[in-house]
Amino acid sequence: MKRDLGALTAREHDVVVVGGGIHGVATAYDAAQRGLSVALVEANDFGSGVSWNSLKTIHGGLRHLQRADVFQARESMRERRALLRIAPDIVRPLPFLVPTYGHGLRGREAFAAALRAYDLISPDRNEDVPPERRIPRSHLVAREEVKRMVPGLDDPRLTGGALWSDAQVTHGERLIMALCRAAADAGAALANYVAATGFLRSGPAVTGIRARDVEGSGELEIRGRMVVIATGPGVDRLLARAEAKAVGGPMLLGMNLVLRRALVTTHAVGATNGGRFLFLVPWRDRSIVGTAYDPPTATPDVSVSRFVEEARRAFPWAGIGHGDVSLVHRGLVPARPGGRALEMRSRVVDHEAADGIPGLVSMRGVKLTTARAEAEKAVDLAVRRLGRTAPRCRTATTPLSGALPLQGSVAEQARVAVREEMAVHLTDVVLRRTALGAAGPPASEELEAAASAMAAALGWDERKARAEREAVGGGPARSDPAKTAAREAG
Repeated sequence: MKRDLGALTAREHDVVVVGGGIHGVATAYDAAQRGLSVALVEANDFGSGVSWNSLKTIHGGLRHLQRADVFQARESMRERRALLRIAPDIVRPLPFLVPTYGHGLRGREAFAAALRAYDLISPDRNEDVPPERRIPRSHLVAREEVKRMVPGLDDPRLTGGALWSDAQVTHGERLIMALCRAAADAGAALANYVAATGFLRSGPAVTGIRARDVEGSGELEIRGRMVVIATGPGVDRLLARAEAKAVGGPMLLGMNLVLRRALVTTHAVGATNGGRFLFLVPWRDRSIVGTAYDPPTATPDVSVSRFVEEARRAFPWAGIGHGDVSLVHRGLVPARPGGRALEMRSRVVDHEAADGIPGLVSMRGVKLTTARAEAEKAVDLAVRRLGRTAPRCRTATTPLSGALPLQGSVAEQARVAVREEMAVHLTDVVLRRTALGAAGPPASEELEAAASAMAAALGWDERKARAEREAVGGGPARSDPAKTAAREAG
């Protein structure tokens, strides 16, 4: 996988994808696997926005079912199954436990009905899934069992718990990279740090994009019969340059906190605080708590402090404090009209039908869980508009290679990331190719090893290498790479 800008401009592509998050790279992979010629550009690094800043969970749709949305629940179950099937090395089942109280909506009776329905509508949940990755049936557990599973939880109102399984991505950065590599292996031309600045037009039709090489000074024209915009929170800004109607709508700032301690190890625990439902999730040798949603204008430090207090009240047995936070995940996510609640449905918009602009499609993705399915819808639409015949989507059943974490020393991992995975900056290696910065600031010697390897591979001088280390948080006044991650996600 090479960053070859010439491959972007050398021909007219069937599909040009703008945006290198999970929705964009899944679209490029699907289209290329079906035999379409594909180009993809990302203004920053692949997966540097919301796709990196997540709770790392793959939800099977129980919350959709609680709203009686069976269609959405079934789609989530299918996509959970697909990810367990195609990426078993980094996607695994994860039990979820919610303690029950009283006899209302949080009681055993209500959860028993929900879990029964959940299992009934998912008889195919393990179809073609490796045995060690299969999802077990849901069930209720007794009060004493909940207390054993959650040491320190001793609420006299506790009546038991609801236990079901969803899934978790243990290495989210490798899922994005596996999709990128699969797209490239299928013939797609991909490039990070190439920003779309406008559109090529022929009358009302979009015939490609204008772009700028962020790492240089070159302007590019990338021709395509169809353009798919998958830029997340930036979708409306780009659509405005095509004189298309906005599709993005209001946004919320989603936030998850990586904690220094393994407060839970074998299962996630859910709890409510002030109407907000939070999960404490085991992840590697630490825990993540999420997700909180604030207005996009919220002050970061204030939001983190408030969220820590909410987590402390939701999980009083865990003793969560401000000193526990090692990394903050932040990213803009779609909200419902009014901007107060998270949007639950993704959208794929055909702008020929909506705005009279042939050749233009946009995506408003909501969940990592269903990104592959939304990509399939976008490619189905592109194939129809191209008037082409193409094979049906196969991304739900084709195993992903390249999902395993990089091996070898830190220096060797950095060299592979540069040579084979388009790593351009030290933040790319630390945050999105390896696990070095996944749970907080990497050790100084690890950061130096990665920086030295990249400097040798890319010809950095000492001034450039120092700037790269400081961008991660490895300079003299060492800062938290969470600030880098949050800045990129926003």
